[in-house]
Amino acid sequence: MWLRPPHRAPPSGLPSSTSGSRRSAPAKSAISAAEQHVRETSISDGTWTVGTDVEAGTYKTSAPVSSQCYWGIYKSGTNGSDIIENAIVNGGYPTVTLKAGEDFENNGCGTFVKQ
Repeated sequence: MWLRPPHRAPPSGLPSSTSGSRRSAPAKSAISAAEQHVRETSISDGTWTVGTDVEAGTYKTSAPVSSQCYWGIYKSGTNGSDIIENAIVNGGYPTVTLKAGEDFENNGCGTFVKQ
């Protein structure tokens, strides 16, 4: 007696034989896109120009600050001499709002992520 093999789905990424159905993109692509977005909207240690290096917007650290750190917002082109706002932080989740025409310095606060 001949037995029919069980139905198997096509390998991941190949279209299904069912007409009218759509398969979503592989999960790896979605994760990669999400990771890319986080990279593009995250600020690590250093000095960054808003509108050139990073997008304008509100940013918050991705993890609580566990030791003392510093952040500063300066008028662009003043080499840090025109302070708009700054803080020495000893804990919590620092949050900053950055606008075009500003420089942002992050010194030891971890990674700021756009909200």
